[in-house]
Amino acid sequence: MRIEVLSDRPEHWFTPGMRLTVETGGRQLTILESMPASPGWFLRFGEVASRLAGERLIGAYLTAVSTDQLEPGRVYWDDVIGVTVRDVNGAEIGVIHDCYRTGGAEVYILTTPDGGEIDLPAIPSIIVTFEPRDGIIVADLTGSELSVRKPPAPRRRPVAKKRDGKP
Repeated sequence: MRIEVLSDRPEHWFTPGMRLTVETGGRQLTILESMPASPGWFLRFGEVASRLAGERLIGAYLTAVSTDQLEPGRVYWDDVIGVTVRDVNGAEIGVIHDCYRTGGAEVYILTTPDGGEIDLPAIPSIIVTFEPRDGIIVADLTGSELSVRKPPAPRRRPVAKKRDGKP
């Protein structure tokens, strides 16, 4: 299977014998073979015997099984998901519900209090306090050109008309 790599050290995580967990359901997969691909990484799992079984994993996140293998003091995406980001005055900007990496920086996707979304780059000029394990992330949006994507408008069903043309 070709996977998208979210780690900056895939050669550490994707070695034969390493066990990864499918985030939803907790199923464990054992790596039998691995090699870099462009883009991503090729992995062959002992528990995935067919193409159909592999297709069932599309969109799934795989995580390291043992927290013993995680580097102490390092912050992982699981640490920031669910944290409320506040501005320098303490007002809520939004809650982080997803992350992605672009270039050398990570970007946090926040759900704003009004239901919109904002992509918040995790760069020092914007993030002024970063203590996600304590539930504290403070961002200074002064001078930034970040904009909130409005929540989608609710779909309204048209009023059904009777045969005589009246509702």
